Amino acid sequence: MSVRVRSVRATAGAYLAISLAVLGTVVWGFWASYFGPLLAGAVHRPWFIHVHAAVFLGWVTLLIAQASFIAFGKVEQHRRIGRAGAFYGALVFGIGVAVSVAAPALRVRSGVQPERVASLVVLYNLVDIGCFGAFFAAALITRRHQEWHKRWILSAATALLGAAVGRVIQDQWLYRAVWLSPLVASMVIDLSTRRRVHPVSLISLSVLFVVSFKVDIIAMSPVGNGRACSVASISLNRLQNMPLRAMSGAGTNEQLEHQWAARG
Repeated sequence: MSVRVRSVRATAGAYLAISLAVLGTVVWGFWASYFGPLLAGAVHRPWFIHVHAAVFLGWVTLLIAQASFIAFGKVEQHRRIGRAGAFYGALVFGIGVAVSVAAPALRVRSGVQPERVASLVVLYNLVDIGCFGAFFAAALITRRHQEWHKRWILSAATALLGAAVGRVIQDQWLYRAVWLSPLVASMVIDLSTRRRVHPVSLISLSVLFVVSFKVDIIAMSPVGNGRACSVASISLNRLQNMPLRAMSGAGTNEQLEHQWAARG
């Protein structure tokens, strides 16, 4: 086996390890608020939260499967699954946008969050899912260029990781370090195998690092006080006027809705 082949397989194995670490981080981050109660049969969430969780967990599973195919030399399977993965990524983006608005709207409706605060939360959520969408679109555009494609996919997965990390780590700098660790790991791999960092890693790390300050940036900018916040408020108002069963599910009453929103 040539040195180049061994290097390629070692890199593929490292990306598989990073993908598994992403899964571990997701489970760790959402264990107390979702996965633990779900396994105990004590979770009370609106139906759209369950759909959101299933779709996003499916995305991480797809990430691991695709990395596994490359690590074990099954390139053709990777390509076949990748065609379906393009549509699945679009589904992840669509569900993410919908829940970014629906979850804060339910908290406002339950009286546990002021509309002004919820409007800002909508903007914060849309920034994160917007990064995922941009990185995923870049991955589709560069799908014929493996080195670019795989790094954009990892960047898209990392963009979704902040919500999980933020639930268990309160220190802001430690939060950033753990959230961005998949990209940092990929850069270490680049330095050890290529002696330089790939441009995609630099771009995505820079973007997400800036995004990690989104709460302060949006709060201090005209966006947080202007038209964007007004649009978020209009969206919230429309969702608040939906029938309770449409938002929370036929078997969910107002008390359970309030409990979920309060735990948020």
